[in-house]
Amino acid sequence: VVIPAQNTGLGPEKTSFFQALSIPTKISKGTIEIINDVHILKPGDKVGASEATLLNMLNISPFSYGLVVEQVYDSGTIFAPAILDIKPEDLREKFLAGVANVAAVCLAVGYPTIASAPHSIANGFKNLLAIAAVTEVEFKEAATIKEYIKDPSKFAATAAPAAAAPVAAAPAAAAKEEKKEESESEDDDMGFGLF
Repeated sequence: VVIPAQNTGLGPEKTSFFQALSIPTKISKGTIEIINDVHILKPGDKVGASEATLLNMLNISPFSYGLVVEQVYDSGTIFAPAILDIKPEDLREKFLAGVANVAAVCLAVGYPTIASAPHSIANGFKNLLAIAAVTEVEFKEAATIKEYIKDPSKFAATAAPAAAAPVAAAPAAAAKEEKKEESESEDDDMGFGLF
């Protein structure tokens, strides 16, 4: 609570009251004037009798009263009030995290579910691309991979269009080809064999 600098309209006989609360005042035209803004109370402070009397004399009533919820009781269950602040976005986020966990467990044990099916299909497609890359098997998606393997400079141009020098592009393309071959072999080792 801040008492602003103002003319209080109170008579000079109340000066001792302001002095007891360490509020700087002066007498102006027969009334008490507060010289500076004064912080008299902070949130959480207990209001003493002198502060309450002063605020009443100045017609300042900044107080509000209410309840602070400690626990919520509903149908035999007690829970924290933070539960009441849950938004639909929070529920959606938790649900998606649960679906991701189900998909991960199902992938790990090899049990197909709706949650794990897209991942299983993607992993199977990666395996098909790896086989097509080293054999003569042809299909539309494998043609792009085979082009990149035959001419790595195309891959370097697509992956890093802002390459500074053409001399640096050749070693980068070779490194990316090696990385790609490593990642394909890692995909094969994910526990999803072809047979």
